[in-house]
Amino acid sequence: MEVLWVILVVLVVAAIIAGSIAARGRWQTVRSESRSRTDVIDRLQAYLKSQGVKSKVATGVAETQLLQVLKKDVEQAKQLIQNYENELKV
Repeated sequence: MEVLWVILVVLVVAAIIAGSIAARGRWQTVRSESRSRTDVIDRLQAYLKSQGVKSKVATGVAETQLLQVLKKDVEQAKQLIQNYENELKV
């Protein structure tokens, strides 16, 4: 009976590791800002969400904030970010 529990635990741990590795490759960075400019990342994330693009904020090297989107949405996100920034300039 103990052997079955050990096998079950090993399978669960392996599934968690595989899931985390697979999830890491799904996201791609479309914008990064220094920690002092996190408001820019927050506004862009809110804008992308309002446009239906799934995104998340991650921490990069030297405390930079990274705006990441799913790989399938990279081109759409870049275009939306450009449109958003153009609207702010007007």
